[in-house]
Amino acid sequence: MDEIIHNILNEEFFANTEPQQAWWWLIPAGGGLIALLAGIFGGGDDSEPTNQTPPKSIVILGQKESGKTTLFNWLRYNKFVPGYSQTSTDEYDEFEYKGQKIAKGQDIGGGEMFFYDYENKIAGCDICVFVFDLHKFLNDQYYRQETWVRADFINRKCCEKNKTRYTIGTHLDLTSFQNDYDGARARVLDVSAHKTKFIDVFKSNFVVADLTNQTGFETCVEHFLKK
Repeated sequence: MDEIIHNILNEEFFANTEPQQAWWWLIPAGGGLIALLAGIFGGGDDSEPTNQTPPKSIVILGQKESGKTTLFNWLRYNKFVPGYSQTSTDEYDEFEYKGQKIAKGQDIGGGEMFFYDYENKIAGCDICVFVFDLHKFLNDQYYRQETWVRADFINRKCCEKNKTRYTIGTHLDLTSFQNDYDGARARVLDVSAHKTKFIDVFKSNFVVADLTNQTGFETCVEHFLKK
């Protein structure tokens, strides 16, 4: 029993399982975590542990209209919800996606004021996902610079805190690449090549996505929620 609990709390165990929008789900802290463990192991009796896995805590930090809410709706409801609505602050209960439990947390706005809280959110997660609008990145110099700065900050903090990090470029359907995933990724690397400290963000754990269809969503999410 002690060995099992130790594995659940070990960071390597989790690691083996990586302006306007930002959201996250966090595992309950303190007594909440104790209650979670008690539930998994039958309240401390001598019965055999179940095959349940602890929920993954995910922080998704995104630029304005980057597709955060779309990604969330796909995960939680398995459907595409068109349109854009500005996020304030909403609470969400734990839910499950294809057998993987996602811990409860909040959906919040991600304007500049929230950027200063990124480090705290990263510290409390198992997996950090940064989302940006690929179409704007390729066509808007100001947006591209802001994306570089945020992506670099997130990458550095994830490295410092030993967190798994993924970067997702959304709105592939609005670009000239359409279904050319490799071409879009190569273009991002090419545009960022002269930015030495930013290029590493896109060299690994970086995918592009079209979230307007289920195949595009599943292609994207299988990377950071792979078993």
